[in-house]
Amino acid sequence: MSAQGDYRLAAWMILWGVLLDKLDGTAARLMNATSKFGVEFDSFADFVVFGIAPAALIYYRLLGTGEFIGWQKSGIMGVSGLYALSLAIRLSRFNITTGGEDIFLGLPGTLMGATVASTYLTWDKYSSNTALLIYFPAFLFIAAFLMISSVKLPKMKLTKNKYFNVFLGANVVAAYVCGPLMLLPEYLLGLAVTFTVELISTFGVPLSTPALVRLKPPGKAPLVSV
Repeated sequence: MSAQGDYRLAAWMILWGVLLDKLDGTAARLMNATSKFGVEFDSFADFVVFGIAPAALIYYRLLGTGEFIGWQKSGIMGVSGLYALSLAIRLSRFNITTGGEDIFLGLPGTLMGATVASTYLTWDKYSSNTALLIYFPAFLFIAAFLMISSVKLPKMKLTKNKYFNVFLGANVVAAYVCGPLMLLPEYLLGLAVTFTVELISTFGVPLSTPALVRLKPPGKAPLVSV
């Protein structure tokens, strides 16, 4: 879609991928239908939807302005490739890292893909200033770093606080309504940014050193870092 110039639909399809990714993971766990093939295939799908698609969205949208040529075009291609490569590294690390099952190592690719897509849609809805597009490559660069950083974050799940659970559930329902109907991208962006900032400020560790790959010893559960 991005290559064909339908940037808005391309961005919404990334958000649809986020919603479907959460659904298929939940369904697999409920039905106890997990397998090694499923893990590998899911990682490949994540790479396409949350790695290649957001990178292609920004790359083709910037080229579509006609203002980025020569070394600028090469720079955009390089940053877009770096973003996709960072997610590939993160996904490849999934099966060879150790830690608790309730921990993310680095920011999730789904969250970064959702943030890129919802940011673009919000810009597309409220602004016609193409000069602002120049900041998107920096956005991709920062997102790439965050995905392979050493930040340790807990997975969002229900707690003993019923008010928090109601709040969380309401936002999940709202996301599954707004996404398919292509409504309120600014709300979805707010959810993504709030989730990211809150987790980093509350649970994160310093970002200065990229996380190292650790081989998985026998008897240890793999770290959930997709």
